[in-house]
Amino acid sequence: MATKKKNEGADRECTPGTVLFREGEAGDRMYVIKKGRVRLSKKVHDSEVVVEDLGPGEFCGEISLVNDQLRPVTATALTKATVIQIDAAQFENMLKSEAEIAVRMLKKISQRLTRAQFRISNMSLRTTKARVLHQLRSEVYNSKGFAEHGLEQAVSIPDNLPDVLSIELGEIKNILNEFIRDELITVERNGSFRILDDGAIDRYLRFLELGDRFEFRSSGS
Repeated sequence: MATKKKNEGADRECTPGTVLFREGEAGDRMYVIKKGRVRLSKKVHDSEVVVEDLGPGEFCGEISLVNDQLRPVTATALTKATVIQIDAAQFENMLKSEAEIAVRMLKKISQRLTRAQFRISNMSLRTTKARVLHQLRSEVYNSKGFAEHGLEQAVSIPDNLPDVLSIELGEIKNILNEFIRDELITVERNGSFRILDDGAIDRYLRFLELGDRFEFRSSGS
């Protein structure tokens, strides 16, 4: 009977809603997703904010193994999922013996840091319209075909947009309809969108920011 190599982890089958680890816990293992989807979320005041949704080939839980920190986020299976559990010793051995894996992980961690920084800057915008528009433009700039097609390509509106922005779905739909009327974007039947004028979006965001500042100062006087 075949046995696993020493540096390989054990598979774990997860039903939807299974919590792999919780924010604030000590961490002694990481997880590589083989099948299904896993959501990373973080508690902000009384709300649960979505950090990232992960799919096959992606991983989570490595931060606690790298720097002995408590879990910074909660990881929950969104669907039926299969994950590979890798403990601290296996993780360290893997990084020492597989340089390619180590480089891939560093790149992924860097990407997550960049997204986290964007999320922080987006959440600092006080108007929901600005946050939605800022997020849509980010989806285009970070899409795979942007380098070749630029703003002309259609990009799918993320299904988890309400969770990512902490805005109700109905409000997002109303905001998208306003953007369509203002000729900032078009939305196709398949749910993808195109940015019509990036310069107009810049001007619109400045307008929202100025209006918000004026309202904030007026309320404080």
